[in-house]
Amino acid sequence: MNDVKNKFMQEGRVSSKDPGEMDFEMQVFISEGMPEGVLRQLFKQALDDKPGKIRFVVRGFEPQKLGKLLNKFRKLLPDPYNDDVVVEVDPNAFRTYNITTVPVYLVKDNNKWYQINGTASLETAREYAKKKGAYNAGESYAIKEPDILSVIEARAQNFEWQPVLDRARSRIAANLKPGFDLPTTNRDITAYFEPTFTAPHDITSPGPNGAGEITLARAGQTFRLLEYTRLQVPVIVFDASDERQIRLVQSWLRKPEFASADLFIVGTDVQVKSPRMPVTSELSRKLKRPVFPMMQRLSERFGLEAVPAIVEQEGVRLRLRYFDPQTNKE
Repeated sequence: MNDVKNKFMQEGRVSSKDPGEMDFEMQVFISEGMPEGVLRQLFKQALDDKPGKIRFVVRGFEPQKLGKLLNKFRKLLPDPYNDDVVVEVDPNAFRTYNITTVPVYLVKDNNKWYQINGTASLETAREYAKKKGAYNAGESYAIKEPDILSVIEARAQNFEWQPVLDRARSRIAANLKPGFDLPTTNRDITAYFEPTFTAPHDITSPGPNGAGEITLARAGQTFRLLEYTRLQVPVIVFDASDERQIRLVQSWLRKPEFASADLFIVGTDVQVKSPRMPVTSELSRKLKRPVFPMMQRLSERFGLEAVPAIVEQEGVRLRLRYFDPQTNKE
């Protein structure tokens, strides 16, 4: 009997926290290539023994045929509708223990794993594990299923990834492109906006310790949002298609008070160097900080009416300062 646990721990091929070791008392490596009678008996013994403590391990499956394989195993169960027999696909376990034929039993005894090769009952496998001696039981069979990790690795090597990456980049670029426009202001002006929320219906919450309920808001009740939250940093909004505004924003970012400002852009007509490069990425490189597309709903929440603008909190209101890019130079 081989002390499999110690052998592979010494070779650095098995973690001491392997999930199979933590959860199961026995692991049985099987294959569809084994006689149905042998599989049926092993499943019955596992169900009669300690449900949930014995794991049957399969190396893989033919691509697109996992359901067919599991359905075949299920039909061999004493009760096809009983889920107490655990059958898992785990090619790593086959690799870790160098399983080349089946069945193979890994039996835990005093927190060590022992390996029995060839057909045997579960009880026989346990008895030989207790003797801690080498044991080759009955007949062994070839593994019918492919190593699914090898299948995946081979397909990944032969797959043409570039078109997929190009499509993904194009989708990202489209998603990060501003979806609406705001007019460019032609004068310097300061405006104020008070964000509010009006409850569309009564809003309730469970009472203390789940007893009853308490009313948080009545239908039609209006709340001044900045009494409950705050704008963490200044927000700068500008048109990404207007070079004057970009230069103006660059000058603002050199000022200490805007060192942490969030940047948002509008501009549906903005031109980019590559259709797969989001305009936000181009501007992020140029401005050396993240740039985000301004969503129309967020613009409405801020009360924005034009760009370029700097939004800051002042009490329970937002102060919106608009700057004419023609007269304001960097």
